[in-house]
Amino acid sequence: MKPREIIPGVDYVGAQDFDRRLFDALIPLPDGTSYNSYLVRGRDKTALIDTVEPEKLHVLKAYLKDVPRIDYLISNHTEQDHSGSIPWVLERYPEAQLLSSEPAKPMLVDHLGLDPACIRTVADGEKLDLGGKTLRFIYTPWVHWPETMSTYLEEDRILFSCDWFGSHIAATDLFVDGAECVLGEAKRYYAEIMMPFRKIVQKNLEKIKELEIRLIAPSHGPIHRDPQSIIQAYRDWTADKPHNTVVI
Repeated sequence: MKPREIIPGVDYVGAQDFDRRLFDALIPLPDGTSYNSYLVRGRDKTALIDTVEPEKLHVLKAYLKDVPRIDYLISNHTEQDHSGSIPWVLERYPEAQLLSSEPAKPMLVDHLGLDPACIRTVADGEKLDLGGKTLRFIYTPWVHWPETMSTYLEEDRILFSCDWFGSHIAATDLFVDGAECVLGEAKRYYAEIMMPFRKIVQKNLEKIKELEIRLIAPSHGPIHRDPQSIIQAYRDWTADKPHNTVVI
């Protein structure tokens, strides 16, 4: 199975889960969900951003079957549906270096039983040159765990946002062209896991305000081709002043 091209040099290698009906033992999933993993290929190096829920490892294996080398495995988030297939990737690609935020390192060691020596922490704002494709790591804590970071592909202006801007939707199409298409599920997703950290989400929105963003590629749900619409939705949801809305 060939990786699904997003743009030249950036491929989707994640998994759609149409059958899952419950997340974290309490969140209903009427539309299933997806575990999004992304392959970024530069002239010199290749990076894999996050993995998939172990139950869907066979999908990731099929996508990577003809990928001869991965140099970097980037862990934006240590939750099982993102990191659970990391051990297989490291076994399949022993040359790969696992990169994470500093707070994520002990969590990855504890959660996956990894050797600390195989993990290199990256600083907030640090860059990684793959050869014509530069990844910048941006600490975005508490969206929705303390160790979470996002990864920004500078040349192509893609924000791999991890959990925020996501939605629990399984779909055959990779892209959505406006937030209104997924707004209901995206809002429910925000309310269920992000809203307790609303003030911190506000700070993270300020942190990405100056980025030129062409696409937002989250860890769940479709890729946003109109990124400003979902960013504006998050600004509205986190605003200190509520809207004048009456429910009768």
